[in-house]
Amino acid sequence: MTAADVLVVGAGVVGASVAYHLTRLGHDRVTVVDARERGVLPGSTGLAPGLVGQLSASLELALLAKDSVATFRTLPQTPPVFWQVGCLEVATSPGRLEQAHHDVEHGRTLGIEARVVDAAEAVALAPALVDAERALGGLHIPSDGAADPVALTHTLVAAAERGGAAFRWNTPVRALEIERGRVVGVRAGEELIKAGAVVLATGIWGPVLAAEAGVRLPLVAVQHPYVFTAEVDGLDDTPIDTPIVRYPEHAVYTRRHGRRYGLGTYAHAPLPVAPTAALTSAETPFRESDFGAGLTEATALVPAFRNAPLNGRVNGAFALTPDELPFVGRAAATPGLWFAEASWVTHAGGVGRQLAHLLLEAGDPLVDPERLAPDRFADWTDARVRETSLAHYRGIYDMH
Repeated sequence: MTAADVLVVGAGVVGASVAYHLTRLGHDRVTVVDARERGVLPGSTGLAPGLVGQLSASLELALLAKDSVATFRTLPQTPPVFWQVGCLEVATSPGRLEQAHHDVEHGRTLGIEARVVDAAEAVALAPALVDAERALGGLHIPSDGAADPVALTHTLVAAAERGGAAFRWNTPVRALEIERGRVVGVRAGEELIKAGAVVLATGIWGPVLAAEAGVRLPLVAVQHPYVFTAEVDGLDDTPIDTPIVRYPEHAVYTRRHGRRYGLGTYAHAPLPVAPTAALTSAETPFRESDFGAGLTEATALVPAFRNAPLNGRVNGAFALTPDELPFVGRAAATPGLWFAEASWVTHAGGVGRQLAHLLLEAGDPLVDPERLAPDRFADWTDARVRETSLAHYRGIYDMH
C-alpha cells in the first residue's frame, strides 16, 4: 500500500496542470496515475486542435483562459508549446461586424485587447484562411494563440516532476476506494493507492469513475469533427505563423498545422457518445454522413480547403456541461473526492490553478468556486442535463 496527499487520476493536459500548479505552490506530495504509456495521449488532449481563445461571453471562461495564456507563456518553450499568433474572427455580415465593435468593449472590461479590422487587413492577416469575397472585416485579438497539446502536456508533466510530483504510467484505475463514506484512494489492479484527496481529471470518463463513489457527474460526451488538407506547396514545418481564424456565424474555425491546414465545425447535429470503462480512446469512427452538409459548407468557406484535397479526418469526443463551464472543486457529499473535469486545453492552465488553490486553501481562487461547483446541477434530471448540454453544442462556439 502506498500513500500520497493528493492523487490525480488522469495525466492529460488538465491533470498535468493540476499537478504543476500544486508543485508551484510548494506541495510536492502529489501522485498522478494514468492508464497509458508516458508518450501516448489517447484522451481528448491528444486530439485537440490547440486553439487558445480568451474572449468569451462567460466571465469565468475568460478568466480561466487568460490565466492559461499566462501559464503557457511561462513554461519552457523547448520544444515550443504555445504560439501567441492571435485570433481573427471573420465577419461575413453587417450584423457580425457590428458585434465585433461590441466585443472590443467587452474585451476591454476583461482586460483583453481586441480591435476591429477592415476586410483588406483581415485577408492580409491570414490570406489562405480568409475568404476575400465574403469577409467584411473582423475582430483581431492579438494575445490569443495556439498550443501544441501534446508538447504542452509533456512540458507540464516534466515541470511537475521537477517540483516533486510522481507520475505512474500504465496504471489503470478500476475503482475508487471508499471507507465510511469517504474516498481514501483508488484501486489500480490489485494495488490500493491511498490519498488524502483524489482528483478526477479523466475527461469524458469522469462520470464512469465518479459513479463508483455514487456521485453523479452531469456531463455529456459529444463527437466533434476536425479535418486536414493534404500537404500544401510552399508551406514548411513552421507549426503556425498566422492568426487562428474563426467564422462565428458559420461555427467554423481553422488554422495552419505546419505543411497543412486544419478545420473544425460545429454546424451539424450534436452526436453524443456514451463512455464506458472499456472505451480506451476519445477518438471515434469518422463517418462523413454524420456531419451532413456542415462539413461540406465549412470546407467551401475557407480558401485553403477549396484549393487542396482533404487528407486526414479526426472525430474526437469531448465533454459538455449544461452551462459550458467546467466542474472544478470538491464533491459536496463525498469527502475526499475532487473534480477537474469538462475543461478544454484553452482553460486547462486556469483550471489547474483554480483547483490547486482550492485544495491547498492557498489564497483566493481565480473564479467564484460556486460557479464551477460539481454539484450545481444536483437537482437536474439526467434527461434535462443531456438535452440542455446538447442544445448548447453549436452555442459553445461563442462561449469558447
